Amino acid sequence: MNSLSWHLAWRYLRRHPRRRHLAFSTIVSVAGVTLGVGALITVMSVLSGLEGFIEDSVIVVDAPITMLPDSGGSFLISDSILEGIESLEEVDLLSPYIQGEAILRMPARGVDTGCRVRGVDPDREFARGRMREELSYGNLSLTTPEGGDGMLMGLYLAEQFFHSVDDTVYLFPPKAFFSSRGHAIGRAVLNGALETGLPVNDETLAWIHIDLARSMYLPQGGYSGIKIYPAPGYSPGQAASAARPLLPGGVSIKTWRELNPDLTASMKLERMGAFLALLLITLVATFNIMGTIARSAIERRKDISVLKAMGACNRLIFRIFLWEGIIVGTAGIVLGVALGLTGCWLIGDTGLITLPDVYSFHENIPVRVSASQIAVVASLAFLLSLGSGILPAMKAAGLDPVRGLES
Repeated sequence: MNSLSWHLAWRYLRRHPRRRHLAFSTIVSVAGVTLGVGALITVMSVLSGLEGFIEDSVIVVDAPITMLPDSGGSFLISDSILEGIESLEEVDLLSPYIQGEAILRMPARGVDTGCRVRGVDPDREFARGRMREELSYGNLSLTTPEGGDGMLMGLYLAEQFFHSVDDTVYLFPPKAFFSSRGHAIGRAVLNGALETGLPVNDETLAWIHIDLARSMYLPQGGYSGIKIYPAPGYSPGQAASAARPLLPGGVSIKTWRELNPDLTASMKLERMGAFLALLLITLVATFNIMGTIARSAIERRKDISVLKAMGACNRLIFRIFLWEGIIVGTAGIVLGVALGLTGCWLIGDTGLITLPDVYSFHENIPVRVSASQIAVVASLAFLLSLGSGILPAMKAAGLDPVRGLES
C-alpha cells in the first residue's frame, strides 16, 4: 500500500492531469522551499563565521575563561594555588595581568590621549602565538634592546601617535594627578602595534610589562585578573570546572561571553532575528505546498472517486497526498542544502565578495558551515512541509466519491 501511494503521488506531481508536462505549481513549490532553505543555510553560516571571528578577536585580548574578583578591582592569590591550577590536566597555561587606565603622552609628537593599559608577562602572554599573528608592525616585545620598558599599542591607538616606533611614551595613571610621588608615572618605548580585529580594543588598549604595571597600579601586590587557557582537547567549561574547587573565596571564573555581555547579546539577537525572518520565507514556501496539494486534489477528484469505487480506503488517499507534500519538501530541502553550500563557498572561498578596505583585518566575509545548523534547518523545513500536506490530504481523503464522479 505504501508503494502504491508513493507511486501515485509521484505520478501526480510529475504530470498535469490535462497537459503532458510537469505541473508548474510543483516547480514553484519546490523552488520556494529551495530558496528558503538555501537562504537560511547561507545566512546562518555567515553569522556563525562572523561570530567565530569576533570570538577569535576577543580571545586575543581576553582568554576563553578568566579568574576575576567578585567585587571588582584586584585580588591576591598565592603562588601555590596558581601552580596547582596550572598543573591540572585540563589547563594549559595561566597568564596573569594588571589593568588600569592612563593618559599616554608622547612629547616627541606632542600627543596626549587616554587608554586602557594592560600589564602582562610576555613569556606567558605571547606563548600561544596568537599575538604574533596579530602584529601589524614592529617587534612583539615589552622590553627594549637596552633592557628598558617597551610598549605595544592597538593599531588605531598607535595611529594617534603617528606609528612612532622607538619614541618614548609617558603613562600617567589617575593617581598621578592626585599625588606628588613620581613612582606612579610610567615610561616606555613604543615597540609596535597589534590589530586584534575589534575596534574597541584596537582603539583603546596598550600593553606593557607586568612589573611596570604593578609599580603604577598595584604596588601592594595582586592581580586584576588571570587568564586561563584550556589544554588541547578540553573545552573552556571543562577547564573552568576543574579549576573552581581550587579558587580562594571572593574569586570566580568567567567566560569571555560573560565579560562582554553587550556583544554577546547583540550577536544572539542578530542571529535570532535573521533566523526568524528567513524561517518566514520557508513557511510561506510551505503554504505553496499546501496550495499545490489542494489543487492537485481538486483536479483529481475523478481519480479519487475511481480509486474509492475500486475499494481504496481513506487512509490510502490520505497517504497519496501526504506523500506529495513529503516529496516536494524533500526535493526542496536537498536542492536548498546544495544551494546554501554553494552560496557559502562563493562567499567564503572564491573572493567573489570582498570586504571594503576599512575591514583590513579580514579580506573576505568569514563563513563557518555547521552540520548541526544544516540539520536543524532541514528538519524544520521537512516538518513544515509535512505539516502543510496534512490538511489537504485529509480533505482529499474525505471526498465523496459520488460527487467526484458527477463533476
